[in-house]
Amino acid sequence: MSLQSLRLTALIALLTSITIPTVITSAQAAGVRQSTAAVPTTFVLAQAQDHDSLLKQGRALLDDGKPDQALAVFNQVLAADAKNVEAWLGQGNAFYYLEQYEGAIAAYKRALALDAQSVASWVGLGNALDDTKQPEAALKAYDQALKLDANDANVWYNRGVTLGRLHRYPEEAAAYDKAVRLQPNYASAWYNRGIVLAKLGRYTDALAACDQAVRLDPKRVDAWINRGNVQFDLKRYQEAIKSYDRALALQQNSEDAWFNRGAALINLNRYQEAIASFNATLKINPNNAEARKTRDNLLKRVEQFNPEVV
Repeated sequence: MSLQSLRLTALIALLTSITIPTVITSAQAAGVRQSTAAVPTTFVLAQAQDHDSLLKQGRALLDDGKPDQALAVFNQVLAADAKNVEAWLGQGNAFYYLEQYEGAIAAYKRALALDAQSVASWVGLGNALDDTKQPEAALKAYDQALKLDANDANVWYNRGVTLGRLHRYPEEAAAYDKAVRLQPNYASAWYNRGIVLAKLGRYTDALAACDQAVRLDPKRVDAWINRGNVQFDLKRYQEAIKSYDRALALQQNSEDAWFNRGAALINLNRYQEAIASFNATLKINPNNAEARKTRDNLLKRVEQFNPEVV
């Protein structure tokens, strides 16, 4: 499920002729789906007692990022046992990871028609409804899951993402609060919590959430960028640059990190370094008009005051 992007407050203009850009943020998505072009393996369906081993095999294929092969397994089980709830759930998950959301919705509904107590099916249905731009219906599915298990951190997390789509930010924050209380090491929940708290203007709390996110997942590039963005909002520009540098150490071609780094450097009057950051941004994306405009304005201003430098 895709996550909400963070818009920072307007930057402070230090040069009258320079329009300092709004910091670009990363749109991060949770639960990245993977598909594969591999040809599905043919599995031989034997006796009914083999269904459990096939279901286990299908789930393992999903975990390995092979949803097309997993789908073939679940379909074989269903061909022999059309009332197998786990097979319908597995089919729904395979369709979901293949981004075939209508098929996923149909499969989850078949699973729920057979077993309305299946928390995983309600969550899967909610995810697929959310990804087909049906957030209100998705919330109803998550609420059904919470009626069955109010202590499932994953349900609270997914509910928070959907609430964010609806711009219901206080409720979104509360959902992530619940998720991290239930599962303190839930890195994605801490990450999303940092984003929504910044939207609510709670920057100190947002930074604490960002710190937790990078502590739990120090190799997550967008977590370091978001940490820098919150530090930027707090006018802690030097610290923000360090966070952007951590992101760039992990992903040298991060357009967002280079652009945001340039914006922070402007606020520290480090114009030559800012120009270099915007140049790096433009090397990655020559069509970044805001980076080009800001870089060009900086060049003019630097040349005006010290023509020998340029």
